[in-house]
Amino acid sequence: MAVDLFADLGKSEESLHPQFCTLRDLPAYGPAREQLRELQAAFIDPDGNFVEQFQTTGFDSRTFELFLFAMFVESGHEINRKQNRPDFLISRGGLTVAVEAVTASAPSNGGLKPYCLVPKEQTPQERAEYLRNNVPIRLGSPLFSKLRQRYWLEPHVAGRPFVIAIQDFHADGSLSTASTALSRYLFGFEQDWYHDDDGQLIITERNVEHHQVAAKKIPSGFFQQPEAENISAVLFCNAGTIPKFARMGMEGSYRTSDARMIRYGTCYQHDPNAALPEGFLYEVGDPRHGRETWREGTVLIRNPNALQPLPDEWFGAGVEEDSMDGKHVTTFREPFLPYWSNTHIFPGHTPDWWIRRHAKRLYRMLSTSFPMIGAFDECFPPTLSARSIERSQRGRE
Repeated sequence: MAVDLFADLGKSEESLHPQFCTLRDLPAYGPAREQLRELQAAFIDPDGNFVEQFQTTGFDSRTFELFLFAMFVESGHEINRKQNRPDFLISRGGLTVAVEAVTASAPSNGGLKPYCLVPKEQTPQERAEYLRNNVPIRLGSPLFSKLRQRYWLEPHVAGRPFVIAIQDFHADGSLSTASTALSRYLFGFEQDWYHDDDGQLIITERNVEHHQVAAKKIPSGFFQQPEAENISAVLFCNAGTIPKFARMGMEGSYRTSDARMIRYGTCYQHDPNAALPEGFLYEVGDPRHGRETWREGTVLIRNPNALQPLPDEWFGAGVEEDSMDGKHVTTFREPFLPYWSNTHIFPGHTPDWWIRRHAKRLYRMLSTSFPMIGAFDECFPPTLSARSIERSQRGRE
């Protein structure tokens, strides 16, 4: 059954997810709407409740499934969604892989509380503790739930690789967390680093036995748990959200004068001795930045104990991680590798000087913690009108 994501189901506005209403109503979200309408033409709903959940309590999880569908299409997979479970069977080059999508949600989230970009303020020590223990526990719960369902026993999954795709909405700002915390939990080891006397980056690894928050304690090393050998890999994603559809639409076939978008975040720094990521900032649609891909920001973490291992570069993720002889090995499939990003969407009539002023604030915020890709004027070259207004503002200061 094909879907109409924006069909009127006769529900009250109060029962609809606030972010669905924003997507449906605001002109600036036109690129996202049109991108979703393009995808829905080939998207199958085997249960008949996808649209209702997308509009109400399942907005985040259903958006994530739509993102995965788009990524699989981009990667050249044939997609089968006719079965009730798991969510996808994808095929290419004679191989079929089963994929189940899951999200980590806040314990008290009834489904209508919109995700908030801004995380709880933390000290560096609190942040490190949060990544070392809280995040693995929050992500471990849905992963164990999927493990217990034994999808590999289904006739259409038996003998095939099985992948769990996960995205984290468990707390405000959780999408700003990179894949490191999940990798630590899956493999059961973590990395420390330092620079030697010659400035060379030295990375060491050590085992992690468990993760604990208050009385809650779970063993580390998900891939070493009983029956986990039936999980071929876990796909990490923190970009399967509506802003991704907005950016892809804006850079693709659905560019509009009704919207302006600023994207900012951190990305991999192509320096073997760099210990910090780089900050980036650009206006979506700026041709100098290049085109975004669907797989950008996804990380496939392969199980070294898998009974049905996945071939290299087959799945279509932007990054692949492996454990080889007890060492963490990362392979990059994209030149631009964001760890996290946020997108601010504005009405199309927002003037250049205002966009530039807002972007400068974001640049200053990022540059206090990270080296930046380019000076601000390289990221946001001033237009003549913006330059004139900036001069007049400086004259009043």
